[in-house]
Amino acid sequence: MAIMLTAEQMRHTKATNAYVIKNPEQITNKFTITEESVAADTLNLGETKKIADLKEYIKGFDMTAISSDDLRKVARRLFDDEMIDIHAFVIFAEGNLASGADGLPTETDVKFNAIALFNERLEDYNDFLENNPADVKEDTLRWRRGMIDANHAIGALTYFVNSSRSDLKIHEQA
Repeated sequence: MAIMLTAEQMRHTKATNAYVIKNPEQITNKFTITEESVAADTLNLGETKKIADLKEYIKGFDMTAISSDDLRKVARRLFDDEMIDIHAFVIFAEGNLASGADGLPTETDVKFNAIALFNERLEDYNDFLENNPADVKEDTLRWRRGMIDANHAIGALTYFVNSSRSDLKIHEQA
């Protein structure tokens, strides 16, 4: 059961509600990847073994129904293997953004659509920057870049999770 806080309550606590996804059924967007070489390049996977290892690791995850806990596990793996940078890692690690009065994450086992979440958060942030040009600075643009990278990574992960081929490899042209 989710408890929604009022604006008055929010002023007196570190608690935040989970991000409300407007289009939870979204499974494709401009970050959707349909080619294995693009997915591999997105995550800096140049070797067939790395692709196979990643595919094996993520095969139990569904990016359209994943919890914050699982998203953090995926983020740690991607970051440790240098597939994403620290800014994209934070986007993954924040999960659905829900936190308690102590500021610690809550609702970490609740499943949500990470494809829609990441895309909508980026759209909202783009709108914020457009409507607040005085806030467009190096650090806000770096944060935006992290959101873009996280969207690309989710697109690549979704490709690998949904790929029916067990012999993924990058086709090199001579």
